[in-house]
Amino acid sequence: MLLVTSSPEGNPRLQALGAMILAGLGVLAAGLFRIQVLQHEWYGNREQAQSLRRIRIPAARGEIVDRAGVVLANNRPSYDIVLYLDQIGPVSKRQNVAEVAGRTLGILSRQLRLPVTLTSDDIRTHYDRRRPLPLTAWRDLKPEVVAAFAEKLSDLPGVDLMVTPVRQYPQGKLAAHALGFVGTRTDTGDEDELFHFYKPDAEGKQGIERACDEQLRGEAGSQIIRVNPTGHKVGELDRQPAQYGDRITLTLEARIQRIVEDALARVELPAGKTARGAAVVLDPRTGEVLALASLPDFDPNRFTPGAPAEAVRALLSDPHSPMLNRAVGARYAPGSTFKPVTLLAALEAGKAAAADTVTCTGSLKIGNWARPFRCWEHNGHGQVDLIGAMKHSCDVWFYVKGLATGVDAIARMAEQFGLGEATGLELGGATGLVPTPAWKQKHRREKWWDGDTAQLAIGQSFLLATPLQMAVATAALANGGTVWRPFLVRRIESPDGALVRETRPEARRRLAVNPGHLALVREAMRAAIEAADGTGHAAAGQGVSVGGKTGTAEVDVTEDGRTRRINRAWFIGFAPFEQPQVAVTVVFEDAASGGHTAAPVAGRILAGIFGKPYRPSRGGGD
Repeated sequence: MLLVTSSPEGNPRLQALGAMILAGLGVLAAGLFRIQVLQHEWYGNREQAQSLRRIRIPAARGEIVDRAGVVLANNRPSYDIVLYLDQIGPVSKRQNVAEVAGRTLGILSRQLRLPVTLTSDDIRTHYDRRRPLPLTAWRDLKPEVVAAFAEKLSDLPGVDLMVTPVRQYPQGKLAAHALGFVGTRTDTGDEDELFHFYKPDAEGKQGIERACDEQLRGEAGSQIIRVNPTGHKVGELDRQPAQYGDRITLTLEARIQRIVEDALARVELPAGKTARGAAVVLDPRTGEVLALASLPDFDPNRFTPGAPAEAVRALLSDPHSPMLNRAVGARYAPGSTFKPVTLLAALEAGKAAAADTVTCTGSLKIGNWARPFRCWEHNGHGQVDLIGAMKHSCDVWFYVKGLATGVDAIARMAEQFGLGEATGLELGGATGLVPTPAWKQKHRREKWWDGDTAQLAIGQSFLLATPLQMAVATAALANGGTVWRPFLVRRIESPDGALVRETRPEARRRLAVNPGHLALVREAMRAAIEAADGTGHAAAGQGVSVGGKTGTAEVDVTEDGRTRRINRAWFIGFAPFEQPQVAVTVVFEDAASGGHTAAPVAGRILAGIFGKPYRPSRGGGD
């Protein structure tokens, strides 16, 4: 049989199939050309986006030092054991990673005698979300543990010793309320969108740490790594180191701060009372804050990472509120420490003169009030002139002169001293209150009475001030009438020592008063301290002349459903009298009186500041 075959050229089906194959190869070649040549850059970028990870590296915070360079806050190394979950060994599935890591943790725990605190959920969550980053197993190890790890366990797969900076306060509790403390940063803004993995900075939570957080924090660095499709790190492509934070020099003087805190701690209180109060020392020539202290205090080192949570909870729940900065954040009726303001207002209004006398019988009947307004000296002071009224803190004299002067003139004078307004301190703080008839009508829906004016004249009524505000007012009395903006930050420098910012003293205003009237008020304040029968004499005798005033404000407080009356004990003063270098304010929330409680503490502070031995002087009263 004769078989006849046809050639491909003559077979339409084969020709069609060949054409289809050639067309397909053409399409494939065109696609490869487009991908590998025309869109090479686009696909390369996409591949990198899928395999590259950007990690944020936090910066170490800058130092905080006092005006003499004493370090108040810096960083120390914390030696931490960390796990790299993508390097600890073969992991077949998500659940298995906890078992593999658990075995490694068990070895470390037994060899180093450390309790395991990481849970399986901690491990799995980290594996899912932050796999290329180290997982911290133990923080802040003791030197002997670090040595044992380096000797026996440093070759364990996926385990490493990492050194991280931890904020520390070398002086312990010193200036705690001024410095504040740090915690983990919570508000990252838009910055976390720039990174795949975000390692947060420490963030200032209170005090200067918070007020200057942006300068102290520095500039974060970055690390770019490559990961494989399973998310495991396979290499590092780039690293930009973090930049250290700025160095901040404060106006505080550690020596004076320690003197102030020691004096507050040694206060003598009636049995059963807890020391709660504050003290401020200003330089009346500039407004610089030389010391700022609050009681009870706290140790900011308690807030470092890894600190016992129980200790932190105890601080935050303490009924005595040790975290409250009473020097700037608590408002008190200033009591008789306000009398220099009332006296200056009376002199300016022409309602008082040096020779004016008032007979104090121990009380004064005012208007239709059923009960007389009493003097703190219930037996009366007898006939009292201007100097004697300040020296003995005679309430009746100030009732009479306050009523003659009027509420508006007294309130305007208080406002000149900066009471009732923000001080401008970097830490912020309460603004206090200078009451007026308009204020009372608006907020209390009540008329202003003569009794309110009488109470305002002796620093009570609705009047409220912070210890810092009273220190600013005292400094103005001391320096001849300049009301300064108090400040804590003296200078900010970059890590290489370049000056970033320097604070200049800022006068907010000058008292619009007759210099002779101000001089008379100052002389009266000197008598209140230097005279043997002055209410503030307990602050005298420290080898330096002092002008000042004590105060005792009666306040009703309710605790556990019961109301009781307590005394706010105050002292304000300045020294040396002729050329003042310091203005001092001391207050205790619940004490005997300004003369018995606050004045001796102020005397101890002044003796320490001027390098004199403390000599207790007898004094007492309001």
